[in-house]
Amino acid sequence: MAFAGPLFSFALALVFAFVVWMVGRPVSETEMTTIIGYVEKDGPADKAGLRPGDRVLSVDGKPVKKFGGMGESIQWRVIRSEGETLPVKFIRDGQERTVMVAPHKEETKAWERKALRQILILPAQPAIVGELATNSPALRAGLRKSDVILAINGTRIFSHMMVPDCIEQFGTNELKVAVLRDGQKIDVAVTPEIPLKPTDNKPRIGIVQWSDGGKLKLIHPGPVEQVVDSVSAMVSTFDALFSKKSDIKPQHLGGFIKIINVYYILFQTEQGWRLVLWFSVLLNVNLALLNLLPIPVLDGGHITLALVEAVARRPLSGRVVQWIQTGCAAALIMFMVYIAFYDVQDLNLPWKRPKPAIQELIFAPKAVSP
Repeated sequence: MAFAGPLFSFALALVFAFVVWMVGRPVSETEMTTIIGYVEKDGPADKAGLRPGDRVLSVDGKPVKKFGGMGESIQWRVIRSEGETLPVKFIRDGQERTVMVAPHKEETKAWERKALRQILILPAQPAIVGELATNSPALRAGLRKSDVILAINGTRIFSHMMVPDCIEQFGTNELKVAVLRDGQKIDVAVTPEIPLKPTDNKPRIGIVQWSDGGKLKLIHPGPVEQVVDSVSAMVSTFDALFSKKSDIKPQHLGGFIKIINVYYILFQTEQGWRLVLWFSVLLNVNLALLNLLPIPVLDGGHITLALVEAVARRPLSGRVVQWIQTGCAAALIMFMVYIAFYDVQDLNLPWKRPKPAIQELIFAPKAVSP
């Protein structure tokens, strides 16, 4: 009967995995790319020589197949690394190169979760124009909503984050902007201006908002594949957790509050119900493996005690078993409270939400020629 709990969780994971296989799991283009879209200025990647457009092949000597998430991703390889520097292999202009990057960790307060390693890069995504400011150079030049900016003065754009940097580089000189509109490539001449607001003397073209460039597509991974991937993610997490040089500590785990918060966030997104089904596979595999840990109050603990009794060829003292189970139960409850302390800090509670800094973008009106 000790295996009943883990077996039930694995069976439930397979059920959810079968449903995900049938209905599909949504993934974004940005999630599955390994092309760098933006490199933060003076960050670790920038200092090492990485540039937008570089396609990353491996990080810390391990191959990568996607940008974010667990497993074979750039983000996880960086977090999981242990050395002061880590090698990043990439392709640029058809040639393979390798640079050494020193990961960065943000400073946190004593009561907050410790920050994990990052190299301050973002994935490539289309720079899709959203909203344009009134009287702006972009509006007068003929840029429209949903235009995709491909290049500026010959510099290929891999993310909308690159656009302000390009504008700052050329100042108020005329820009030749290559745009994709309704499937056709056109060139638009735009001359940046210094707006009335904000008063920071930075030239702008007047794009107030960018559209989300991460298009979703449905994939249909097999049920067994999903369970195996979930087990692999858990094993990788435990491996990092018990490694002395790893930055991942027990405080980075999530408990009941974190699980509920993840479900809430997923339901708010597009195709959220499909993402909830996918997350339920990982959750049930997680519960099954955790339940097999050799802690007396868990199923794995009962199995361990049974093995000890089998080796000793006699039952353990009832008082000893009681003390062990009581102590482990108390320790487990304290650990759950410890994790909940950090989980609560991650909640987007009303009194924790910063007031949005609304930055007006106002250009001087131009006289219209008759």
